[in-house]
Amino acid sequence: MKERNHLVKEGHSIQKGNLRAIQDIVQRKTGAAVTAQRGPAGSKIRRMAILAASLLCFVISCAFAYAKFSGLNRDEAGFAAVYRGDGKFDIVIINASDRELELQEKVKVMRWSTGEEVEGDSGKIRMQGTAIAPHSQGVVSIDISEGYDVEAMMEEKLQERDVYYFVLTNNNFAFGQDWMCSFDFEIRQTEDIMDRMRDSMEQRAERERERQEAEEKQYGTGELMNPAWIWPTVSRDVSSSFGIQENGIYSGHVNICGMAGDEIYAVADGTVTEAAYESGAGNFIVVDLGEGVTVKYGHLKEIRVSEGEEVKQGQVIATMGTTGMATGPNLLFAISVDGEEVNPFAEAVDGEEDYPSAVSADGKEDKE
Repeated sequence: MKERNHLVKEGHSIQKGNLRAIQDIVQRKTGAAVTAQRGPAGSKIRRMAILAASLLCFVISCAFAYAKFSGLNRDEAGFAAVYRGDGKFDIVIINASDRELELQEKVKVMRWSTGEEVEGDSGKIRMQGTAIAPHSQGVVSIDISEGYDVEAMMEEKLQERDVYYFVLTNNNFAFGQDWMCSFDFEIRQTEDIMDRMRDSMEQRAERERERQEAEEKQYGTGELMNPAWIWPTVSRDVSSSFGIQENGIYSGHVNICGMAGDEIYAVADGTVTEAAYESGAGNFIVVDLGEGVTVKYGHLKEIRVSEGEEVKQGQVIATMGTTGMATGPNLLFAISVDGEEVNPFAEAVDGEEDYPSAVSADGKEDKE
């Protein structure tokens, strides 16, 4: 019996210790002091309530930190270290993002081969100019001379592919983002490095523009084959193109992704000839525009018209869904002329838009 009482008391002590530890964590992270009231009646319930509240506060504060300070994309920032002598460095930074990059005034000096901090006192590192505005270039100064034996570091022969590097953090919150910036002790001109980094970022931006242009060319101009037709949904995000895909498979339609439940509109006046379900397109509608021109809408969540119904341009005929072989909410959009599948988008020919002359604004054939 004595042993059992001893265990109960010991367990009670552990619970109190855990509670105090959690209270300390919450106070450090949120700044909110959490205290427990003592009393013989209902003390266990109060402790559990305080524990739950503490955990909730901690989770909320972490979620806030993550949402507000989620990291920048690695392609949106660049770092280069320039040694100026006497243990002093300029860190040239390009911030190509839409957000301010603010570095924490705490730096680690690391060695690549060991993955550990270099012997010294990081608390004596001095920094200046820690904030870099959006879409700008700046310099952060770091002085390690008071905390590290710079001469010993310079004299040490590093093996091939072994380097020293700084670890920089872009905020003081729980989910801060670390950046690595390698350095050596070869004295360079800061202005030269700034010019090189600027050129590098411009080249990267140019490559990204070329990639986007190639993607737009693959998917079409974004305008429908008939300029008088309206876009079939709110989203203009084309997720797959007409014709041969990258995997070599032919597609006789395009896919326009969006949100489940987005309204689908009739691109032109016509008559619904089919409103049914099939394994590939899921729920689908076929609208006959006349003179052999038909439009197919697939992967629909809800069909709001029926076979034989006359529809007007802009009328809501369905909602976007994931039925059939859809990998996410999107619209299967296909055009056929005389039974032959054609690209729904206008294709540029010698700098001009090529609209098929066989299809007029109302879906009828033009005859001269």
